[in-house]
Amino acid sequence: MYNDRITPFEAIVSLGEAFSKYRKSVKISQQHLHQKTGISIFTISQFENGKGQGLSLSHFLLLMDAVGLDISLSELIPIASTLDPEKIWKSQNKKGDRK
Repeated sequence: MYNDRITPFEAIVSLGEAFSKYRKSVKISQQHLHQKTGISIFTISQFENGKGQGLSLSHFLLLMDAVGLDISLSELIPIASTLDPEKIWKSQNKKGDRK
């Protein structure tokens, strides 16, 4: 299915390793991340060691912000910046004006 491309699992492992290296380079401890984000040290450690496949997108974004990496949704998914949430919502709801 993935041929020569990196698999999602490999991508998560690489992302966690890169995050760990960056966190250490800016001298931020896992304890500090926990205090700043509320994410458990166990979860942070699992992510950094490639075992955090269950890390939510919201936790990922919190961690990026906590180490000073400003990542927007449009950077993660370029097409997202062109989407109109209101139009999407209306197209999924028959009445369209229901709130």
